[in-house]
Amino acid sequence: MGGYVVDYLYKGWLKIHKKEYKSRTFEVLEDKDAVGALVEDSNGKFLLVRQFRVPLDRNSLEIPAGCIDKDGLTPEEIMVEELQEEADIKVNVSDLKLISDSCPNIGISRGSYRLYYCKYNGVGTNKTIDDEDVFETLWITPEEFLEKIEIREIRDTKSQLAYYMIMNTKMTQF
Repeated sequence: MGGYVVDYLYKGWLKIHKKEYKSRTFEVLEDKDAVGALVEDSNGKFLLVRQFRVPLDRNSLEIPAGCIDKDGLTPEEIMVEELQEEADIKVNVSDLKLISDSCPNIGISRGSYRLYYCKYNGVGTNKTIDDEDVFETLWITPEEFLEKIEIREIRDTKSQLAYYMIMNTKMTQF
């Protein structure tokens, strides 16, 4: 197997470098590992956050998430912090259940995404959030979540994956 070329093609927050493999040169995206959580309140509603996404040039509706970029914190501790920052809810690390650990862009990146399910022991409230990224929370029913996927209001892969995994698990448990 070939190694990474010392020089980066691009070196910003994300980095792109070359890797040689079997006489071919590949461009590899070096991105951050991340976490996300599908949170369900005591009424069976799921939490979504609305934020502006620069690559889309529009608002996006997604599950709360964040990069694993804080030294000394576990992915679960980072997820707990993200839920506090993005949705103003408090949960414990022990409330998080890992449902997926995947590499969503495996053809170009090694970056992984850990998805959690979390049962929030309270009733979610839609509200305006004063966060650097997120400006609104929305609690919706599973049926509304599916409808938002179908009408392409929820286009985010991590949100769709978490929803389908939890709904499949719920259906097979009964």
